[in-house]
Amino acid sequence: MSAISAAGSQMSNLLPARSTPSTATDVFVKKADTTTASGFSPSSKVELSDRAKALMAKAEQEHAVASQLAAHLAGRGRNSAIVNPLPMTQAAENGGVPMKLSAYGKASDGIAAVKEWAKSDVFRNAANAVADDQVRALVRDGKLSELPALDDDQLSQLSEAERNIYGTVKSLQGLYGGMPKTMDQALADRKQVVLEAYPDEINRMRSGLASGTLKKEDGWEDIIASREAELTAARQGTMKIHAVNDSNLIQSKGEFTVAHDANGWSARGMTVNGNAAALQEAFGTKNMQVGSSPYTGDYVITW
Repeated sequence: MSAISAAGSQMSNLLPARSTPSTATDVFVKKADTTTASGFSPSSKVELSDRAKALMAKAEQEHAVASQLAAHLAGRGRNSAIVNPLPMTQAAENGGVPMKLSAYGKASDGIAAVKEWAKSDVFRNAANAVADDQVRALVRDGKLSELPALDDDQLSQLSEAERNIYGTVKSLQGLYGGMPKTMDQALADRKQVVLEAYPDEINRMRSGLASGTLKKEDGWEDIIASREAELTAARQGTMKIHAVNDSNLIQSKGEFTVAHDANGWSARGMTVNGNAAALQEAFGTKNMQVGSSPYTGDYVITW
């Protein structure tokens, strides 16, 4: 049984799973090494840290096979930082949680807000670098001001517990901030990835085939054809998005957890598994990509 898998979010420094392509449909439909009784394969988890570049993250999360290409062909990368700082207020509403304002803020506002949050029991687990349901809900629903990026000197003004709160909230804000809020946005985001990333990827794959770096027998011609078909659909506006509310077709799991170690902060967002055979039968095409967001539910994009 084959399955379509997607994992991750739009935060930072995406570390995609690596795969070796063998057929045209392996770009989005991967043959699973193991399957569950329901016919879904386990999906890989995507690790993210707070040094993200948004477009690269989108492109990599939806195309695990691109990591195979990157291993052969150096020089790929796109920069688009996820930073949209908003100021904080010292108001002790919402259980002592400062609410966000409409103007842009400064590092000092973020430091002040974190210090205020540290006084509230709401952030007790966050002070230990653990994201719980309360903090997840506050970030998901936009109840907290968007934290600005802080440098080492600014972070040194915070205690260890306050730094943990900062890292936990900042990581979650990156995760939820990268999730599409509407179906139209999910489709538009997909089109953007394809239109901006695919021309370069296709050229690199063609160059790799011509130079022999990529082997024809590994299925790269089929992968190129599949990418070109999706690029054409994005350019011609024939991509469509469909809401899916059937666990026999798509199964998704939202983790939205964070972790901190010597390498910095990392976070896990959505993991999505699609039953390829059932989806192909339901939508009449092999060209598809599954997705999910806490704001939209599960969906499939077809072309």
